[in-house]
Amino acid sequence: MISLMKKQNIKKISVITLLVIGITTLHYQTDHLKILNHIFFRELYFLPIILAGFWFGIYGGIGASLFVTFLYLPFVLSLPEVITGHNFGNLVEIVLFNIFGLVFGLLRDRQTRQQQRLLEAESLAAMGRAVSCIAHDMKTPLLAIGGFVQQVRCKVADDKLAKKLDIAFGQVQRLEMLIGDMLAFAKPLHLQRQQGMINSLIEEVVMVSGEKASRHAVTIMTKLQQDLPVIKYDQHRLQQALQNLLNNALEASPNGSEVIIRSKRQGDGISIEIADMGEGIPTKQQSDIFTPFVTTKKEGTGLGLSIVKKVIEAHNGSIDVTENSEKGVTFRITIPLTYG
Repeated sequence: MISLMKKQNIKKISVITLLVIGITTLHYQTDHLKILNHIFFRELYFLPIILAGFWFGIYGGIGASLFVTFLYLPFVLSLPEVITGHNFGNLVEIVLFNIFGLVFGLLRDRQTRQQQRLLEAESLAAMGRAVSCIAHDMKTPLLAIGGFVQQVRCKVADDKLAKKLDIAFGQVQRLEMLIGDMLAFAKPLHLQRQQGMINSLIEEVVMVSGEKASRHAVTIMTKLQQDLPVIKYDQHRLQQALQNLLNNALEASPNGSEVIIRSKRQGDGISIEIADMGEGIPTKQQSDIFTPFVTTKKEGTGLGLSIVKKVIEAHNGSIDVTENSEKGVTFRITIPLTYG
């Protein structure tokens, strides 16, 4: 597949190159006094620039316009001074070539990104519908299985059998959590915004995660800006997102290390950072970590970060991840002060 794409790109580049060289050859082989012919040939340069921008975006558009400039400018400078007005028009046209290549390439890139976002949205919507159907079909049988296992467990005296039943019930609970994640991913979000202090929410999240932090022998440090403004947000949803990120950070960090949570005013929004001291995320996987069912954990569902991103974007916010200078990664959430 990659080899085929390379061959196609080589063909496209060859077409653009031959067009530019061919048009330039026409200029050099035509008498310089035939101004109308040269004007016509000059306008033909827009064709390879358009093709390059359409096929390769901004880099293609700029590359083709610079290539045209490289070949056409020496011809323009070689023309006699008798046709100075025509020369001036040629120089203006060269500037237009480069502006056009830049603008057309930018527009093409923007269109490509819009198409990609549309395809991703359609794909996620279809995936959400499928996941929702599967989760609903699994939910009722699992509840029944879990209930039966608990009933049997209460009547079993054999320790070995009881231990096996405990393991079975634990696996049922794990599947129930997976179904909960699947339903949370599939359902549309309807936020219930209320005014509140972000720092209060962070402190509550830290308190809830205290027991898990103790089990992992990890210290949670908070560095919160105290004069943050009150904003409107869905407390339940945002707490769910922060809890997920903090739990991930605790699980990633080694014993005796720290997880740091920061809050600060950033432009027209509030930034929340959660930094761990784990092994980090491979560079190749960083662009996919918010994709549903993609996970770096051995037992992860791959839906946690997808749900986090869904919650943050529902608040008109953004989320990104960066490598720390020493160890681990930092997840940064930005929530705007206003919404509309």
